[in-house]
Amino acid sequence: MAALKKVLIAATVAAIAAFFGHAFLKINRQSLASREMPVKHLKCHYLPNIDYGAEDITVLKDGLAFLSTGLHDYLDMPSFSNEPGKMYVLDLLHPKPTPVELQIKGELDLSSFNPHGISVYTDEAGETHHGFKA
Repeated sequence: MAALKKVLIAATVAAIAAFFGHAFLKINRQSLASREMPVKHLKCHYLPNIDYGAEDITVLKDGLAFLSTGLHDYLDMPSFSNEPGKMYVLDLLHPKPTPVELQIKGELDLSSFNPHGISVYTDEAGETHHGFKA
């Protein structure tokens, strides 16, 4: 009788462990916690003038990407540059994409430009793109 009780307890513990292990693996897979790509598939390129990384990137259907850089003094996060922010456009379909700085027109104080977010509106014809920064 004692041996049967030990076998039932062991089977119950094993079933519970299998259930929680399966649930953990499923949550881990759904949360993309272990996204790894083989190095041989990466086609990374160094982007000149983007020394401190892009704060935000928005990609359009035609392969153009808008990048904002220069975020500083935001939510007490560390800043790696004191330079004002800039906006760039990048053609992702080009074999060697190179960011081109966009000239911002208007009465904006460029010395304190601190972009943090990009939205793009494309007209119904799909020919004109309007960029907005938050």
